[in-house]
Amino acid sequence: MAVKKNVECNIVIKVQTGTTTTGKPSYTSRSFGDINPEISDDNVLTIGQKLADLQKYSLGSVNREDLAEIAQA
Repeated sequence: MAVKKNVECNIVIKVQTGTTTTGKPSYTSRSFGDINPEISDDNVLTIGQKLADLQKYSLGSVNREDLAEIAQA
């Protein structure tokens, strides 16, 4: 049976920093690490939106990145 070890969680917000030469929005990602991996997706969204309020640019999206090592139990 496989188990997860060394679970890490990051909140990544994408903010619109401008437009491309063709007029499409261009985005930059901002990553915030050391998030408790047990946090709910609803809380990730709320925290991401609050972090975006502190940014100079408009929020594009809130993303959650989970990374874990999978090992034999």
